[in-house]
Amino acid sequence: MDTGLVIDVVVIAMLGATIFYALRLERRLANMRTAQSSLADVIRELNSSAARAEAGIHGLKSAAISSGQMLDDKIKRARALNDELALLLESGERLGQRLESARPQAAPRTPARVGGEALRALGGLR
Repeated sequence: MDTGLVIDVVVIAMLGATIFYALRLERRLANMRTAQSSLADVIRELNSSAARAEAGIHGLKSAAISSGQMLDDKIKRARALNDELALLLESGERLGQRLESARPQAAPRTPARVGGEALRALGGLR
């Protein structure tokens, strides 16, 4: 056999192997490009979702601040009303004590006397 022919056969075999591996590499690269495109879509969707979540968090935060301020105002008003009611109650108790001490001591009524007054009020006794 001629050495030139052997070299040609070896080169042809190596070119065939190279073509085979090049085709496999091309398929893998095509799959990777498709996956990369899908990954880019997922990343865009994730960024959009993150932006919506951030906007929602800001909305919740402002609602919480507003509700907290309203609640704080209501608590302050309730405390003021509580203090006012306490003052009114204390004033009423003092007034009641003064009236109680200023009232003349009346004689206790007997049941017969009370009954007679009740009959007179109804028109029974005159």
